[in-house]
Amino acid sequence: MKIIKTHSGFTLIEMLVSMLLTGIMVTSVFEFYVSMHNQTMVQDEISELQQNSRACIIDITKTLRMAGFKIGTHAPYLINGDSLYVFYNDTQLVDTILYYLSPHPDYDLQGEYADEMQGSEGAGKPNQLMKKVNSNRATVFSDYVLDINFTQVNPSTIEVSITTQASKPDEDYSENHGFRTYQADEHVFLRNI
Repeated sequence: MKIIKTHSGFTLIEMLVSMLLTGIMVTSVFEFYVSMHNQTMVQDEISELQQNSRACIIDITKTLRMAGFKIGTHAPYLINGDSLYVFYNDTQLVDTILYYLSPHPDYDLQGEYADEMQGSEGAGKPNQLMKKVNSNRATVFSDYVLDINFTQVNPSTIEVSITTQASKPDEDYSENHGFRTYQADEHVFLRNI
């Protein structure tokens, strides 16, 4: 009787085809992962800048609502450009809280953005929102603030508008050199006036 030998296994062509298909699948899964990771990072950055704006607005609103509390004839507030002084009585005869913008000391323009922004006075360069209570040292209240405006609507209402910027550029965002911005506005009614 003659024994028939059967060969089991894969040919070289089959192995190459399977390796090619596996490589394509791994590459597509990796690209999907990288895309999802980048989207997550962008969403975190957007969330952070929105939270930053809201936190600033909430604190400024809370402070403005104290303006004029038990200070008699003293002015309850003073708006001077992008600075806001709020006067009230809590720990002293007249307590003062000052909000103002200061150039961001650690902000370093890099890459193409730096090349485009050189010579553009103040465009896209973030500031720090500073808060100073009475004669204490001013502290950084918020980073990456592009602009803040205080507008007197009437003697007892002030509109506060703040624009914050993301700390890192988003390569998929074409406006503002890739830096996302967010603006928050609030009308504050001053109860003590």
